[in-house]
Formats: sequence, structure tokens, C-alpha cells
Amino acid sequence: MSASPPDLTLLPATSVPAEDTTAPLRFSFVSLVTNPEQYTAMVKSFIAKGFTTDICEYLYGDNRGGNAFDGFSGLNRLIRAARGTYVICLHQDVVASDDGIDVLEERLADLHRCDPNWGVAANAGRVGKQYHLRISDKHGMQRKRGDLPSQVDVVDENFFILRRDRLVFLSYDLKGFHLYGLDIVLKAQALGLTAYAIDFLVTHMGAATVDERYLACQDQFEAKMEKLMPNRVVQTLAEPIELRGHRYRFFYRSLRRYLRRQKILRRAERQKR
Repeated sequence: MSASPPDLTLLPATSVPAEDTTAPLRFSFVSLVTNPEQYTAMVKSFIAKGFTTDICEYLYGDNRGGNAFDGFSGLNRLIRAARGTYVICLHQDVVASDDGIDVLEERLADLHRCDPNWGVAANAGRVGKQYHLRISDKHGMQRKRGDLPSQVDVVDENFFILRRDRLVFLSYDLKGFHLYGLDIVLKAQALGLTAYAIDFLVTHMGAATVDERYLACQDQFEAKMEKLMPNRVVQTLAEPIELRGHRYRFFYRSLRRYLRRQKILRRAERQKR
């Protein structure tokens, strides 16, 4: 007579369900904060649009006294702390616009139906030379370009959404406050997930800046990726990123860096006049 199998419930161990259905909140908003006035306006605007604190949480990394939270490692820290079914990473200078929680729920439900394996969704993205976006910003109110939803290779950092059940983290070996919208999509793609731009309108009060810090992040990003990927050019929403490893790489990058920094200097001189 065979012995009975061990009773696992008697062990100091816990069975993990096949599907994660334990998220206590619907949405987690995570941001890095240097300007408390902007962040206050952001939180209040989304609460007014139905993202109330009974179903949502607002988490922030406090950078008012310095950059204690980096764009990569700092956001990873916040993403790990988030308890929502969806984690929304957004800039402190983004405010809710016409669209509220019902619209976002509808857009995400549509995305689940058309591609159950999506991992990143954003209000703005790009694939090749084609932009796909829905945003109000310094370039115009209620702008819409391209098809929505549309699969993209990079998302804008102003507002993007991650899934708790397909959670993607940023690189741990990169630093700075630029290009993590590209990094998060590359990570998702490496895991077999997809990224989309969706039709959800927010207002971005700030502006993208290509400066010395951006170029430093670009050099760092390309130096990492050339070791990992075959030749590829990804069009970010600001500048093309070269993911290639040929023998002319050093000359090419040095020349490009020089030309772009000359452009930055000329722009700064014009602003002084």
C-alpha cells in the first residue's frame, strides 16, 4: 500500500497562485518630484478625473533636495513599491485633461482584446519616422498623430503605463533622466511583450530638452546597447539612437556629438540675445 503524499499545508511555505489577482488597487501613479507645486497640481487633476485614492495611490521620489532618485534606479524603486494593477509612470508636470478614468479603462480593455501580450502603453510613441500620439503640449492642444492604438518601438517618458502581471523594469546599469522610455520598450520586447501608443489625452506642461545631459545619456545608452544588439537605429521622440557596433562607430559618434553640441551652443547664444 503506497504512502499518502506529504501534506504541503503543514510546511512553512505558501502556494503562489498561477495568476496574480491580489493587486489591492487599480492604478499606481509614480513620479519623481522636484517641484511640489507642479506635483500637487498633477495629483489633484487626476483625482478630479476619477482616479480617487480608494482605488489609486500616488507615490513619489523626493528630489527636492537633490537627485536622490535617478530616472532609472529611482523609478525602479517606485515601481517595486507600487500596488496597483497598472503602474503609471509620469512626469510631475503632467496634468489630466478631458479624458478620465473611464476612458483609460476602456482604452486598456481594448488593448487587452487586440494584444493580450502588451507590456507598455503610453500617450505618445514612435516607430521609424512615424509618430503616434495624443497629447496637449507646447506644440498644440489636443494633438493627435498617427493611428491609435499603434505598436511602437519607443514611448515618451511624460506618461506611460506598465502591467503588474507583466511587470517590466528599467536597466540597472544606466543613469540619468533621459531615454528610459526607449529602455523600457526594449526590455519589454526582450521579454516577448509589446508597446503601444494609445488614445488617452493628458496635458504636458513642460518641454523636451536636448542638452548636454541628454547627449551624455545618449552616449551611455549606445555604448551599452552596441554590445548587446545587432545594427539598428531606433527613432526616439527627440533624436535617433544608434544601436550598432561597426569599426567606424567611434568616429561616427564623435562627429555627431561635436555637431550636436555646436547646435546646443548656437541655441543658447540665440536665447541670450
